[in-house]
Amino acid sequence: MLDLAFVRRGEHTILSRRRFTHPLQALEPVRAGDGTLYLMMLNTSGGMVGGDRLRTRVDIGPDAAVALTTASASKAYRSTGAAAIQESIIRIGRGATLEFLPEHLIPHPGSIVHQLLRVEMEAGSRAIIYDAIAAGRIGRGESWNLTELRSETILTRETRPVYISRARIAPTLQPPSEVGLAQGFGYLGSLVIVADHNAGGAHYQWSELSDAIDAALRDSPRVCGGVSELACGGCVVRLMVQRAGDLNATAHRLWAIARRFLLGRDAFDWRKF
Repeated sequence: MLDLAFVRRGEHTILSRRRFTHPLQALEPVRAGDGTLYLMMLNTSGGMVGGDRLRTRVDIGPDAAVALTTASASKAYRSTGAAAIQESIIRIGRGATLEFLPEHLIPHPGSIVHQLLRVEMEAGSRAIIYDAIAAGRIGRGESWNLTELRSETILTRETRPVYISRARIAPTLQPPSEVGLAQGFGYLGSLVIVADHNAGGAHYQWSELSDAIDAALRDSPRVCGGVSELACGGCVVRLMVQRAGDLNATAHRLWAIARRFLLGRDAFDWRKF
């Protein structure tokens, strides 16, 4: 398990609680040039195996702001039957901000993964949430050789649903390479940007963000993607790309656009080296 808590102290957010049991761990937080508290989470075992149950809980206090990422792509190894379960529950207090930017998941042949991300938001809070998956170890010629992947992302604001996405990939039942699914792309990604319409006293014009993201996607010939506005205040972006480098570069570019729109701040170096 990994248990983190952040609170606002004066002008800055600080890490007020950090508890973990291996293989989960969180490194020392660092502060970006704009004052953002930035923390890297990692799995010291290098990946998940069948029977693992990894639970992460994050509490972000009122008016606090934190950016969370992972040290590298997550890996899921072959299972003889049991699923590797990965659950993350994040609570964002009133007026707080979360930037959740983990690297993508790489499912190895025969892997079984069930993952859940639940983000519970209070009034006035904001969030940028990223999630991505690879078809497998593409450099080894493996594509969609996993046994099963179940993925669920739920965002609520004051207990009311804001965004719900559920997916199940089972290649033996429905090959992801079929028309209307992955269609030969090696990486799939999603970016969700949500906030109250009047969070922090600012009235967000989501069509402006949608147009900016759409223009960035049109300017990226190696990326197939689209953006839609959410009825409750926000945007969701879907991405399909052939190469990991294009996925990472596009994710960083879109995060920078979303960050400027939502927070009025420029992107900073994720410092993963």
